Amino acid sequence: MKKFLSQYKHAWVFLYFIFYLPWYFGLQLRGDSGFHDVYTMIDQATPFITWFIYPYVYWFLFVAGTIAYLFFRHKKEFYQCVAFLFIGMTICLIIFTIYPTSYNHRPDVIEGSALSTFLVNFIYTADKSQNVFPSIHVYNSIGCAIALIKCYDFRNSITMKIFASTSAILITLSTMFIKQHSVLDAVSAGILAIILYILIYKVDIFKINQRVDAE
Repeated sequence: MKKFLSQYKHAWVFLYFIFYLPWYFGLQLRGDSGFHDVYTMIDQATPFITWFIYPYVYWFLFVAGTIAYLFFRHKKEFYQCVAFLFIGMTICLIIFTIYPTSYNHRPDVIEGSALSTFLVNFIYTADKSQNVFPSIHVYNSIGCAIALIKCYDFRNSITMKIFASTSAILITLSTMFIKQHSVLDAVSAGILAIILYILIYKVDIFKINQRVDAE
């Protein structure tokens, strides 16, 4: 255990969730009034497709798998990934607090296979359609796709580029096709991702490369 803690002392960053989780779930406990509906004409034209629940749920595996891989394999890429994710998630919480949003446009009747219908109903029950702009679901999928594409292990892998990009695209589409998020939520998450990508991967404002090299 001592050797493990010494080798993976960068696990300290997960203390972030002591700060994040109470804030996020606290916001979810707010009442139903005072929220701004982000529904648009594009959302009105977007059909509900039950099948997209699978890439939506796949998000959990994609994000957890990416973080776990980088945690055990590459400290620098791990720090870059979690800096990207955690800073963006914090910005989202600030926006949720100042500008509460909702997207209550779920279908009255869900048609599909028994499993897909069950999963949609489970997600609808577990995750209120509030605090949606920007979409953390979309933002984190973009962040993990960037992290995998930029990872040293996959620097020359076209297969990884296709896998990571396709995963992020399908997850993003899933948020809209199962009526969990508006197109505005996805677009705003994409804009936030571009800004954080420049700051963390291009400008390296936290000097992650230098800090890891010095360790």
